[in-house]
Amino acid sequence: GRSGAVAGHTKFRPISRLLASKSDDSEDDENLCVSRRSLLQKVGVSFAGSVSAGPFSSLYRSFCTSQESNGANAMGLVHFPCKEGVLMNKYHLMRAGQSGLESQNILSTNPLFMTNTEDGLTELGLMQVEEACSQLIANNINPSVIKYSLASKCIDTSNAIANTLMVGRNRIVPEFTFMDPRGAGYWDGKDLTTTEAAIFALDAAEAGVDGTGGRPPANDDGTANETLWDQVIRLRQLMSVLETQYSGDEILLVFPDGTSPALLSCLIAGVDLGDVHAFNFDPGEVRIDVTMKSTIESYAARKTSPQYTQTLEMGKQHLVTLRKEQKVLADAREQPRTLLVPSKTPSSPPRQAVVNDVLKAQSGVEDSIAKRKEASMKRRQAYVTESLKRSQEPIVNGDVVDYPKFSDYMPVASLGAIASMSMWRPPREDDLETSGVIAREAVPVPSVAYTNSTGPTMMAPMVSTSVLENKPVTATKSALPMVSPTITQEVPVLSIDVGPNVFEDKPVLSKEDRINAANQAMEEYLEQDDGGDDWLLSLKDIMGDE
Repeated sequence: GRSGAVAGHTKFRPISRLLASKSDDSEDDENLCVSRRSLLQKVGVSFAGSVSAGPFSSLYRSFCTSQESNGANAMGLVHFPCKEGVLMNKYHLMRAGQSGLESQNILSTNPLFMTNTEDGLTELGLMQVEEACSQLIANNINPSVIKYSLASKCIDTSNAIANTLMVGRNRIVPEFTFMDPRGAGYWDGKDLTTTEAAIFALDAAEAGVDGTGGRPPANDDGTANETLWDQVIRLRQLMSVLETQYSGDEILLVFPDGTSPALLSCLIAGVDLGDVHAFNFDPGEVRIDVTMKSTIESYAARKTSPQYTQTLEMGKQHLVTLRKEQKVLADAREQPRTLLVPSKTPSSPPRQAVVNDVLKAQSGVEDSIAKRKEASMKRRQAYVTESLKRSQEPIVNGDVVDYPKFSDYMPVASLGAIASMSMWRPPREDDLETSGVIAREAVPVPSVAYTNSTGPTMMAPMVSTSVLENKPVTATKSALPMVSPTITQEVPVLSIDVGPNVFEDKPVLSKEDRINAANQAMEEYLEQDDGGDDWLLSLKDIMGDE
């Protein structure tokens, strides 16, 4: 091992052989074997003794004193507890005044919501801050640095103190993380009075001397569930930064809650962290020059105060209630989840029954409309047949029989010709090119306006060739139930793949044709004369003249 190697290395050093006796006694050889480190140490001590006793004694003492003082004054990570004279600054601790959420008796420990305006100072909180300023003025204290948490109520408190005590804006320093309150986890957002008392009882029973116990239940909204030890780490970092950054200053620390300054007081004094809430701060309370001595002197009185004792007793009861609620919630989460289906009650019929009733009603309406249309078409056909029959019968005027002449049919023929011409549309060239075998398919024609995602908006039934050819229209029900009745007509289709603009005059272009047309339009635009050539020629003439 390492010890064996060191021993062997020491044993066979040449310097040890020089100092060893030539005696044959092995015991004397072992006692005379010394290491180089021991030799140098002995030589250094001898040299220091001679220097300290000679004319350089004063210089030696001043050098040693300066080295010791530098080692003592070098600040790094602050170690708790802090004895008198260890800290380089004087610290005054304060809790911010009452906030809006505190006035509503809501516990808020999530740093994400601490900057909301609703967590700012209330009128009572502003009065509490003014009283704290009066206390500072009465004790002739004007802090050179105000370090405050980024919570909204701490910002308002710091601004009020700075305006009252005339502290410069460059001496008001925000702290973003190290002064955050302890996260309450699942208890965050609950009743402030009862939940805070339950936390007091939890720490008194489970926190321990170092504050590693007593963790609140976790939550799933991002709120941390922390112990006192988690907060100790932040406060240690806060004090280390302040001790490194400032020296000889009076620093006022403004915390958003009452536990943080109480915990810092206990850390400075070395008090059991299980009793930390005996030092809890009230809203707007300030304590001047917090040291180990001042904290220990008030420790016994605060721990046995009636207010703290009553709060602990009330907190024990509420702690049992909160843990029961947490257990019920945990049991509910562990149970298998089932799909909740609404019960079939007479007042709430099943969805399928409602759908069937709607479909039945729609089907009845369609049948009624189809029957009425069929009866109307039969009456119209009968009327036309009767009219033709009467027109072919001779007219008897007394003894003279007049047969119908051609001129008698002229008005009816004229009206029919006019109607046919108004409804006739000549075929287009693209229709002739793409025409093949005309497919006939049933196309539903709605009687109300609807919008087709692949075609134009239908505001009225489309006219088909069956109407132009005076063919009877067959009224049938639609295959799918619709709110409005549907008439199925036979409409000629040009091809199976018909675009959305089949009833418009402009032909439908493919994607490749559209790209070619756009490129051709761009080339025509670029070939237009924009006067650039004339401008270049004029510049050439000017340069030639020069």
